[in-house]
Amino acid sequence: MKHIFLLFILAAIPLSGLAEKGKSIMFGDQDPLYNSTPATNPARERADHCSNLRKQMDELKGRPQKRNAVVRQYELECQQ
Repeated sequence: MKHIFLLFILAAIPLSGLAEKGKSIMFGDQDPLYNSTPATNPARERADHCSNLRKQMDELKGRPQKRNAVVRQYELECQQ
């Protein structure tokens, strides 16, 4: 009797692994929590854009006209 109980527990371990990944054991469908995509953060996108402009300013130190255009764009978009 003890052996049957242990075999049952060992057989149930792979099924519990499916449940942890968001799959329903009973119906075989995905949990909606795992299907949703994270929302984009506009503040983070703006910060990335501003940091890219700063990098461009550093790269254009020998080209004053192009650097000035990037500096003005940075001032308009990032320093408000």
